[in-house]
Amino acid sequence: MNAFQPTGPLLGFTGATSAPTSVQAVSSDNVTNPQVMLSNTDSSIDCVVGWGASDAAAKANAVASAGSANCYYLMRGTQVAATVPAGSYFSGITGSSTAIIKVQAGNGN
Repeated sequence: MNAFQPTGPLLGFTGATSAPTSVQAVSSDNVTNPQVMLSNTDSSIDCVVGWGASDAAAKANAVASAGSANCYYLMRGTQVAATVPAGSYFSGITGSSTAIIKVQAGNGN
């Protein structure tokens, strides 16, 4: 993975069997379409992370189905950089138990 330069605060939520209140990834340098680093710090639970323009949209997109393009299956102990619209909200759902998910806006390639 190439370098990732954080441009916003490190946020987190606990993914669970029902989507929790989302966090909004904001970039302090006003980048129009920032990347966001998503990290699943759990060692045993995967999480489907959804994003959208509001808390409700993020929760609705946190599903493992063909109906949502605004989600990513984040395996346990992994991270991914995703390009999303500025100011997106993030939430997540697990198949069982809970997973700690970290979200941070930034730039990378």
